[in-house]
Amino acid sequence: MEKSLIEMKERGAPFEFVSIGKIVGVLLLFCLLPPVVYSQQNISGKFTHGIASGDPDQFSVVLWTRFVPAKEEMNELSYEVSESRDFSQIKASGKVKSLGENNFCIKLIARELKPGTTYFYRFLQGDLISPIGRTKTLPLEVEKLRIGVVNCAKYTGGYYHAYDALAKLEDVDVVIHLGDYIYENGPSTPKSSYWAAYLATGRQHDPPRECLTLEDYRTRYAQYRSDSSLQKLHANFPMIPIWDDHEIAMKRHKQNGEGRKVPNPTWEKRRDNSIKAYHEWLPLRPEPFEEIYRSFQFGNLLNLLMLDTRVCCRSLVDKTEASLNDTSRHIIGNKQLRWIKEEVKENDAVWNVFGNQILISLKGRGWERWQGFPHDRERFLKFVEENPERNFLFTTGNAHNPHHYIVFSEAGTDTLLHEILPGSISSGNNAEKARFDPVILNKEDKRLKSAENVRWYHQNSHGFIVLDISQRELVAQWHFVSTIWEKKYETSIPYTLKIHSKRPHK
Repeated sequence: MEKSLIEMKERGAPFEFVSIGKIVGVLLLFCLLPPVVYSQQNISGKFTHGIASGDPDQFSVVLWTRFVPAKEEMNELSYEVSESRDFSQIKASGKVKSLGENNFCIKLIARELKPGTTYFYRFLQGDLISPIGRTKTLPLEVEKLRIGVVNCAKYTGGYYHAYDALAKLEDVDVVIHLGDYIYENGPSTPKSSYWAAYLATGRQHDPPRECLTLEDYRTRYAQYRSDSSLQKLHANFPMIPIWDDHEIAMKRHKQNGEGRKVPNPTWEKRRDNSIKAYHEWLPLRPEPFEEIYRSFQFGNLLNLLMLDTRVCCRSLVDKTEASLNDTSRHIIGNKQLRWIKEEVKENDAVWNVFGNQILISLKGRGWERWQGFPHDRERFLKFVEENPERNFLFTTGNAHNPHHYIVFSEAGTDTLLHEILPGSISSGNNAEKARFDPVILNKEDKRLKSAENVRWYHQNSHGFIVLDISQRELVAQWHFVSTIWEKKYETSIPYTLKIHSKRPHK
């Protein structure tokens, strides 16, 4: 299958062509402007960040909103769920409270719903009514599904046109987010590859520093959730999220005066802050500090398993050859691997799709990816090879460029597993990181073309994947947006993958 060539599209002025005068002017302007603190604006008595739903099952779904009371007695709200947008018949309702201890974020589980049903929901406080959201419960029986797959949305990278384009699609049952929903980094600077994006869009991080405290993380989520395209996506479809490394503090070590890595004494507190904020702002069921890996059953058609390769079970990265032979080092751990096997065997679905943060295919040295933890990788792939009729597919985040990889069988002759990466919503792709330098991009182009396990890739794009799943086949389509640095955009579908079921069709 032919691989894509580098497309050198103009996407605003690359950094090297921006005048020094303009850079100085923008820096002065940025320094003089007061920072906008999105979670502390004069927004009391309002629904501040839209609504959202997530983690559906057959009879319930998580609903979310944020309401800042103007006075304490306004902290009680009601919610309504209906099968019609006019709420003529209420199917579920109840009371909830908006509390400062949760950053005024409200999460609840709407229960006693019907399977495979589209619902509308809203929140009310006196005469104030939230935007209306649309969600859907999981089916008991289903012949086809449509799932959106997204990851890596850096606010400072550009506009969220890919979220907007996905929100406009019809018949999407659920969106899975593979992580890097927010980024903890500080502001873009002239030395950063994101500086050109800032000059084109004016999008900078709030707070204007790396997130450390709970209030830092809350402010950052409030900024990201202020984006209208992300709000539209949440309003239209339920989301099933999993975290990657930028939501959760991953820097467990720091360098001492001798340049050696030593434990960072502030890491645990920062990790706890990031986890609490994540659970406040995302519509997922697990409580903070519970295991976040979980599964979702779409009748007998799909078993969706969202993995945690970052927090619960992962050993520290050890870039030594000796570490590769250490069977005590894990990326998913014994407990999570047992859970995977049990879920696959107990839920007799035609397809088993994984939401996964980091590459399981082989690439370079790969110390931080699955190949850096070969004991877990080999055990998992052995299970896949022993159960071909289970139809496994890996959807993988973290990387900012779209790819289609294959994992070969142990004999090296057959395709054991397809691994698909949507590329980023707005985080810097290869072209942007290289400041569109053709020498750098051509070198990577040659490497990818020569990689036997790479079936397709693209170095200068942003977008998402749509999975259309039926009993006989799974179709993955990559959707691209033409720009993230300009307000207007167009969409295209550059690549389609069709996988036929290995299970005999009844």
